[in-house]
Amino acid sequence: MNTTKPFKIALFGLGRAGRFHLQSIRQLPQIQLGWVVDVDEKRAREVGEQFACRHGGTIGPALEDDSIDAVIVATPTGDHYEQIMASLKAGKSVFTEKPLGNGLSEISECYEASRQARQALLVGFNRRFDPSFSDLANQVKRGQIGAPQLVRLTSRDSPLPTMDYIRTSHGIFHDCIVHDLDMLRFITGQDPVEVYAIGSNFVDGIRALNDLDNVLVSLKYASGLLASIDVNRFASYGYDQRIEAFGSKGMLQAENRSPRSTVLSSHEGIVRPTIEFSFPTRYREAYVEELRVFYECVTSGTSLPISESDVVMSHKLCDMAEQSYREGRPVEVGV
Repeated sequence: MNTTKPFKIALFGLGRAGRFHLQSIRQLPQIQLGWVVDVDEKRAREVGEQFACRHGGTIGPALEDDSIDAVIVATPTGDHYEQIMASLKAGKSVFTEKPLGNGLSEISECYEASRQARQALLVGFNRRFDPSFSDLANQVKRGQIGAPQLVRLTSRDSPLPTMDYIRTSHGIFHDCIVHDLDMLRFITGQDPVEVYAIGSNFVDGIRALNDLDNVLVSLKYASGLLASIDVNRFASYGYDQRIEAFGSKGMLQAENRSPRSTVLSSHEGIVRPTIEFSFPTRYREAYVEELRVFYECVTSGTSLPISESDVVMSHKLCDMAEQSYREGRPVEVGV
């Protein structure tokens, strides 16, 4: 690719995901926003004016623009598949929020379209790019804790998502737990041989949608490694994201982050700041880094850090965890 001209991106979707992608673009001078598209054309126009770029309510004109090199898909999940396929067929590289589509067939079709078009396709598993989480994973891979024996991931959301969001989210397994399953693969380099999940409800609105808001997943590996994932849709004290990896030589921990580091110690006890409120601030560095890596891979022609096999296996594990919950039994992971 000719990198002497600006690398221009079209952003599809200006909801909560689109907004943090705008923040990332502001911090990456090598990337220029060429189009913003949103069903709310007033919102698209306002952002277009801020970034001095073109705007619209449908993706067609942006895909017809030869100056656009790549697309960010940050629309509601039900729109991803069609927009990804249209973008690849138009000769644009694609960086997309998960999921690629509804099921393994649509995932396969997206990657096949990527190969046919010879365009990059990256799914935004943003936690891989978080400085603390990536450092933990790299230290595990370097053998700093010896042979991993137990890995624990905690993911508790804040604030509670709206029921409109939950209704179209594809459920807690594919909306939330998929990130934790991807992180386990990223940290350990292993796939489990057995998955077991249990769940419950404390939010009536989520129960009414036949979804869960409180889930525990345990995983067993051929190496003897055990792992656990606990996920909840709402933590009253903030966005709770932690990882602990224990092995034969020691332990690694990635703790929650607070907006401030000040700690008050007095005769009344110790007072610490609250943790980050929600994901846009908790993962702000990760969002910038994943977009920077996407740009570097597209412009240099190097391999993307998240492959089709990564996306497929995380999806399969989500399906197996959900099957385990529905059937009330452990599920063996097939080849």
